[in-house]
Amino acid sequence: MGAVKTKRMPRAVREQQMLDAAVETFGRRGYMAASMDEIAELAGVSKPLVYLYLNSKEDLFTACIRREAEALVGAVRAGVDTGLPADRQLWDGLLAFFAHTGRHPHAWSVLHIQARTHGETFAAEAAAMRAEIVVFVTQLIVVAAREAHRDPDLPEREVRVAV
Repeated sequence: MGAVKTKRMPRAVREQQMLDAAVETFGRRGYMAASMDEIAELAGVSKPLVYLYLNSKEDLFTACIRREAEALVGAVRAGVDTGLPADRQLWDGLLAFFAHTGRHPHAWSVLHIQARTHGETFAAEAAAMRAEIVVFVTQLIVVAAREAHRDPDLPEREVRVAV
């Protein structure tokens, strides 16, 4: 009987497994308490493979922040139907935000707690995500305010004060 051949997993798929395991571990235990051994075990790979793919704990954490920030921003944008009235778009964007964070509590912990409290580089990554969401939501508020006041020329700066 011959040896069983297993199909090699593509790098991108394996990397996502590692990021999934890292987000769960960082979210549950925190950045400082999380170990690369624990992340590797949860991902079902060797610790050297994690280092080969993602270089260091810091680079792995940064990759987690970037991926989860992109997913959150994408979820908020996808939750908004631009064909609906502006107030409904704003409401749907908020619902999408809370639905996504509710479904991904470890990701929210990474973005909201861990990234902000473990160094400027990580905090800057999270701040960029927050800034992108603020710009998007501000635009929704501007459109809603213009519709509510029936003033298409209402200056954005007058609405920005509310944000």
